[in-house]
Amino acid sequence: MDAHPKRRIFVNKGDDRYQLFSFSQHDDGTIYCGAADFVDAKWIGFDITAQGPKLATTESIGDGKLSLHGTGMAAIRRHDDPSGHQLIVKGNLLKNDQELRARHLFTVFLKEPGYLPHASPAFNRKSDYSMQANEDLRPLVLAFFAVPRVATEIDFRFSLQVEQMTSIPNDLLGMHYFTLRYHHVMWFAYRTKHMDKWPKYSHYCYSDGYWFPVFIGTGEGAFTLEFRQPRYLLDGTKLVIDCGEALPRDAIGV
Repeated sequence: MDAHPKRRIFVNKGDDRYQLFSFSQHDDGTIYCGAADFVDAKWIGFDITAQGPKLATTESIGDGKLSLHGTGMAAIRRHDDPSGHQLIVKGNLLKNDQELRARHLFTVFLKEPGYLPHASPAFNRKSDYSMQANEDLRPLVLAFFAVPRVATEIDFRFSLQVEQMTSIPNDLLGMHYFTLRYHHVMWFAYRTKHMDKWPKYSHYCYSDGYWFPVFIGTGEGAFTLEFRQPRYLLDGTKLVIDCGEALPRDAIGV
């Protein structure tokens, strides 16, 4: 897949393609992500302590961006407040002088997509990328990982417990990737039981990049977070990402 320093990410719903995100990657490896739903999104971060994962949450930041720095720092801030970073987490680097690394970027339980950029619709730019829903678009969770471009094949291993899955097939909705300056950004889509309605607000969760937060529905208006620690194995140009077993949870309300 061709590399582009900037990309817009869409998803189809019926005959329309709604923009979900904009991604860019700078020379220092930093990845920036913006989205129309940042205006009212809920944000969740966490630190790993001796007592387990400790959650930190914040309300919407308004029109802003998520910064995932080459140095490993992740934070959110408003566009009109360059120094007002929130939910700052230090973690696994993306790029230094010697190497590129793989890391989890963020996981989001999306509200229903609704942004159509009429002035510049999907595929108006060569760098535009669209996720393809093979069914009527229904509530889903998206997880994003950065993968060094040396990997030409990605083997992503993830599973849910039987009691977490619905009676509707294809809860594990698939994965693919698009390519930025130095990294592929791999996305994985899934849903669980009790995710039959779109949430009022999108919920984003990111961490130090070593841990992978997984949203699990527990009932209307509530979910838990499972924390998994992926293992990465590069075999030639094939990268295996094994998400392993769930770690202890913290429950929060939507």
